[in-house]
Parts: sequence; structure tokens; C-alpha cells
Amino acid sequence: MPRKARVPLHPMQEKFADVYAVPLLADKSVSPPDEVAQPHRHDYYYCLLLKEGTMELEVDFRPVHLGRQMLFLLYPGQIHRVVTTGPARGWYLAFAPALLAAPLRDLLEQRLADPLLLPLTAPAAELLLTLLRQIHLLQGDEQQLFRLPIVQALVQAVGYQVVAAATASEQQVLGQHSARQLELTRAFRQLLRQPAAARPRPADYAAALHVSVRYLNDTVRAVTGFSLTHHLQQELVREAQRLLVQPGLPVSEVAYRLHFDDPKYFSRLFRRVVGTSPGAFRQRGGLAGSPASIVPQ
Repeated sequence: MPRKARVPLHPMQEKFADVYAVPLLADKSVSPPDEVAQPHRHDYYYCLLLKEGTMELEVDFRPVHLGRQMLFLLYPGQIHRVVTTGPARGWYLAFAPALLAAPLRDLLEQRLADPLLLPLTAPAAELLLTLLRQIHLLQGDEQQLFRLPIVQALVQAVGYQVVAAATASEQQVLGQHSARQLELTRAFRQLLRQPAAARPRPADYAAALHVSVRYLNDTVRAVTGFSLTHHLQQELVREAQRLLVQPGLPVSEVAYRLHFDDPKYFSRLFRRVVGTSPGAFRQRGGLAGSPASIVPQ
């Protein structure tokens, strides 16, 4: 049996400069090329804006459907693949994390939906299209004075428009919650996305946010519908899935990398969350399954 290839990481500098914007034009449904049809990950942000049509992806083993006037943002490191495209028209934008100021990166990391998939109003879509066209025109124009800072400012403008659309979407669902509850839940989500030196516990997040475990748990449950333990388990299992699709890494090693002393306990937890064992998940190559958002619908 041929050995499975590792899930490739596509570095920004290997493919583009720090930013790359290009129109998406597909007049009929097409199968994507192997480079994007197979699971892979990036070290950069990846943004899709569909003006017309449809696109099907898988992100961290979950299905994602893009339709007309929808925006999708992929974070660095997420395993994904394109399943089908078109007919579709829109724009694709890739940009290095270094182009974003720290406050904007924090705002993106605090979003409650995962993956970030947003329906847009017509004015919001048109504003983003205008920004993407300007980036496209400027990215290769080396005669333009101050081209790089102008392009960086345009990318930041796209980022803030994404945050604005995400915030508006969250407020429609979560408007009954206080600003303090939303702020605390977003801060927890940001911490949850950061790599941990040890298997984190609810008490670790409560201490980092200077609140009690009970208060943090009650707040996060009220906003998202799920407890702290649920979120921690989901994040652990998601990272386990990313590791399991890498060939040559025993299940016991995956457990140890995620700071489990007992691989059997890890396997039980994985089965409880995913519905299958780590070994069975690896054999089928990872299938889409868990919910695509933690924001209550």
C-alpha cells in the first residue's frame, strides 16, 4: 500500500508576496486542481468573497457551503480543501498575518463563529469588492509611489470590514447579552485558539481572564450554549484531527503531543466527541462532521 503524503503547508512567500488578490471566474461547475482539492494548510489568511454562484469546501473536516453574496475567512493553519467550484464569480484574497496590526488580529481571533462564514448586505459586499479591486490593481504596480503601505492599508480595511460584518451577524443572534458577556466570551475564544504548553483546564482560562471558573462558565454557556469543558474538548479534538491525518504519527504520540498522559483516555474522549476512534478516523482520511459554528442559531 503506498504511503500517504503529509498534509502540505503552503507558505505565503513560496506562492505570492505578502498579499495576493485575484478575481474568481468560473462559468461552469469544475473540479478543482489537485493542489487545492487535497487537504492542505496555509501560513496566511485566505479570504473568499462570492458575488454569484456557489462553492463547496471542507475546513478542519467539516463541510462549508458558500453561496451568493457570502464571505469566508480561513485562519492560518486550518486544514482545508476545495470540493467543487461554480458556476461562481467573486474574489480571492490571500495576505500575510504580518500585514495586520495587532488590535485587528485580536479582533479576528475573538470571532465566535468557526469557520467564519458570513452573509453580506449589498452595500457591505460592494465596499469589499471595491477594496479587493484596488488591491488587485496595486499589488503588481511597482511604479506606484508608496505602493506597499497603501496595499497594507487596504488589507487592513478589508480586515476591519470582515470584523464589522462578523460583529453585525453576532449581534443579530446575541443581542440579548450584555457587552461584558460578549467581551469575556470573545476573550476566552481568543485564548482558546492559542497553542498551550500543557493541557489547559477551565481554571487556567478563568485565571488568565481574572474571573472565577463559575462566572466564566456561566457566561460562555449563556452566550454560546456550551460549557467551558465542551469548548476545550472541541478544540483538543480539532487539533487531534489535524495531527491524525499526518502519516507516520502513532495515536499514542498524538495523545502525548496534546498533553494526555494516558492514550486510552485520549481515545475515549475522541470517540465520545467525534463518534469514532482515532484509528478509524485516520483510516477514512477525515470526514466532515462537527458543527460549523458555535454561535447559537
